[in-house]
Parts: sequence; structure tokens; C-alpha cells
Amino acid sequence: MAASEDYYDILECAPHTTQADIHTNYRRLAKHHHPDKTTQSSQWESIRAAYEVLGNEKLRAQYNRWRASKLPISFEKYQSTVQAHAVHWNFSNQRAIQGPKASTEGWWKMRERGNQVDVYERFRNYEI
Repeated sequence: MAASEDYYDILECAPHTTQADIHTNYRRLAKHHHPDKTTQSSQWESIRAAYEVLGNEKLRAQYNRWRASKLPISFEKYQSTVQAHAVHWNFSNQRAIQGPKASTEGWWKMRERGNQVDVYERFRNYEI
């Protein structure tokens, strides 16, 4: 697909078009341009590729983000970049949840004795 081709233009619809209308436009274009129907049409591959993206809501959302970003790369390259660079946070120095005596059992015993611990203060001080 050339960089100037837009999937919405190929399927002759607008970005706010519903999935049902996209499907209807695809069926109409497929009847006219399918290789089994005519031998002169060279648009079938671009119509099929456009429907594969716009017919799937997840891919359509990615395509809309790519269009809005106006990046100078193709959608296929953008799509592979998005899938390859998922962010996974990994913290090796996470604090363990500890009560006053390094266990939650100690906190419950302390609470039973009437010593109310301010939960908000414990949270703010990274104790829980």
C-alpha cells in the first residue's frame, strides 16, 4: 500500500462510520472488484487489506491513532512497533507489606488492645 492511500478512502467511508457501514461498503466493493468477477481490477488487494484493518475494532483503533499521529512511517511499520514495545514495569526494590512487628498478625493484636493505627499515615509512610 502506498503511503498516500488511506483505508477510509479505499472503502469509501468516513472515520466516524459504523462497523456495519464499513462491512456494507466492503461487500459492495468486493462484488465489483473481486478477482473472480473481473480480471481488470487491481484494487482488490488494497480493498481486502483496508477491510482487515477497519473491520477489526482493535486494529481500527490503532489505525486511527496512527492517522492522528501523522508519523512518516507506514501503518504496517507502526503496528509492528506498537506490538514490539509493550511496557512492562519491573521493580526489584519493592517494599514488602509489613505490620509493626514484620507481620500482619502483630498489627491485629495491637488493634485489639485498643491502639488504633492511622491507616492513612501508614499508607503515606509506605508501611502498607
